[in-house]
Amino acid sequence: MRETTQRSNLTMRILVISGLLATLLSTTALADTSSISTTATGMGVLENDYVKAGVNGTSGTLGSGGNTSPGLLYDSTGSGTFNTSYDYLTPGSPFDGFAIKIDSTNSTNNNNGNGPWVDADGLTDGDGTLTWAGTNSAHSGWEIQNTYSLGATSEHIEIGTQITAGSDATTLSFGRFIDPDARAAAGDSSSTDNVLGYGVIPDTNVAFSEALASRYALGLYSTDSNVDAGITRWTTDAGSYTENAVDSDGSNTNTGDNTIGLSWNWADVSTGDILTASYAYIFGPSAFDAADAAITAGAGGGADTSSWGTLEDVGSATDAADGASEPTVVSTSTETITSSSEAVNTSLPVLTSAHTTHDSSVAEGVQTIDRETTTTVTTPMTITTTSFVRTTDTMSDDTTVVTDGTATVTTASRADDVVTVTDPGAFTGRMDQMNQMLALRPYYGLGINDGFTAGRITHDMGNGYSAESNVFGFGLSHPTQEGTLLSFGMNRIATDLTGEGSSGNTNTTILSAGVSKHVVDSDITVSGKANLTSTDLSYTREIGDFSASGSTTSADNWGSLTVEKSTGAVRPFAGYTIGRSSHEAFAETGSVQAALLDAGNSETYRYATLGVNLDNGIINASIARDFDDANTTRVGLGLNHSITPTLGLTASINRVTANDNTSTRLNAGLNWKF
Repeated sequence: MRETTQRSNLTMRILVISGLLATLLSTTALADTSSISTTATGMGVLENDYVKAGVNGTSGTLGSGGNTSPGLLYDSTGSGTFNTSYDYLTPGSPFDGFAIKIDSTNSTNNNNGNGPWVDADGLTDGDGTLTWAGTNSAHSGWEIQNTYSLGATSEHIEIGTQITAGSDATTLSFGRFIDPDARAAAGDSSSTDNVLGYGVIPDTNVAFSEALASRYALGLYSTDSNVDAGITRWTTDAGSYTENAVDSDGSNTNTGDNTIGLSWNWADVSTGDILTASYAYIFGPSAFDAADAAITAGAGGGADTSSWGTLEDVGSATDAADGASEPTVVSTSTETITSSSEAVNTSLPVLTSAHTTHDSSVAEGVQTIDRETTTTVTTPMTITTTSFVRTTDTMSDDTTVVTDGTATVTTASRADDVVTVTDPGAFTGRMDQMNQMLALRPYYGLGINDGFTAGRITHDMGNGYSAESNVFGFGLSHPTQEGTLLSFGMNRIATDLTGEGSSGNTNTTILSAGVSKHVVDSDITVSGKANLTSTDLSYTREIGDFSASGSTTSADNWGSLTVEKSTGAVRPFAGYTIGRSSHEAFAETGSVQAALLDAGNSETYRYATLGVNLDNGIINASIARDFDDANTTRVGLGLNHSITPTLGLTASINRVTANDNTSTRLNAGLNWKF
């Protein structure tokens, strides 16, 4: 009876303990072992108490990139204590990657640098998984996805690769490889014992590396039926990891700084096919421990491995391999390996400078300022050069052992200049303001009126400009006893010019003197007139971001002789004019990019005139044509009203057309007779 009670109590305790263990295990299983690293852009980390591995978000391989830790770390005690000095991946020249060979074209990504397979959106963090997806621009439509998984208590990293075919292929190979550099104890180095198979695990399904002293093991393991394993001398060919890839004597072992890997092969692949590979990176303090844990956990795809038989501890994988023997060194060679990398020196600023040049040209009254901006961006660079001596031992079995010495790192600085030339666009604007004002000649045709007169002239220039003039004049005439009429006059004219982006003004003084004689026998009047003008001219203009202004003086002096019928309401006339006009040279002020020089000008002109005057004593009209370069036509209408015998009022309207310019003058005056 007592024995039965004790047995029942024991059973109860076992059940309680089992329940607690189940609860603990279920809680542990829920732990998320994956994360996206915050210290390295695009990198991820898988970590539990046995394994800590970086997952490269750029290349889709294991490792955090180059010699950056974590690469692959393993703690056989399960205490989560990871010594970065014992990293499987980061020492020397890190080498972990994958390759896809489409017919004869091989494309590979490696942890020691990017590759043609480019990630789409970086890593995706799942529950204990990190997933990377990539495409290859050289093979349109082809896609690859690597999913890395780490259980809460697993001693292996499970990987599932999915390849989507973007085109038909006669043959397709996928390879996964690593250079194992396990250094868990004194005497370990980058050189490892490498072997295919272990015990009942076929040579095609696992490739092991064993540390020379500690015998710590790293293996690439798969239960897939179309996989093969191999040992190579650092190849990245997807189909090259096959049995006996290194040794021509049929041995499945090799000692050296070599790579281990797996290769999958398919035939007659069609567009849209999805091909999968399941495998694992397995770890252990020995090859047996690693293999046993992998089989027990269903690693590498989890296919039924019962046909292999029961796994037994046969010791070192190298010692257990068929034909294994300890090779000897037959020759040694050394070479210096140098590599360089460049990076922006963030401790120094990036300098940007810009310089804009201007080229001015003038055509048909329009100035064009062409611009060209040269921008120089100077980026400070740091060049890091790493150099080490590589020793290669050639063994008696024709294998090689490569040992890399301590690296020497030097840095240098360089400034990189990137120069770009851009066209910010040209500025255009009128620059003929002075010529336009000189061509107006608002004083032309004013004549000499007795008394005081005032007038206003509007100028429709037909070329984007317009102007207005105010005229004030004074004149007198004196008849002699011989029948000769002498006359004198002075006029002041102020003109304002406007145009797009420009303005100007002129102030003119004109002095006139005339003499006329009536020839009774011929019924004609012969008149002569001399005119002297002096004008001050100034203007401003804008062209884009720039401005300029100019000023000068001009003179226009001429004399005319006219013959007119003396009597009647209709009096035709003819005349001839000769004169000389000029303006002084000047240099514009303002923006140097726009300022121009004017060399001045002086010219003599002459022309004939035909016309007719109409006068009924109160209203008078006139029309005339000057045969000058401007084909000037003058039309006038006037009114005279006498208040007293010596005092009268005058008013007139005159229109002058010369080329594109049309001027309309309104005059009003008060005159008296002496």
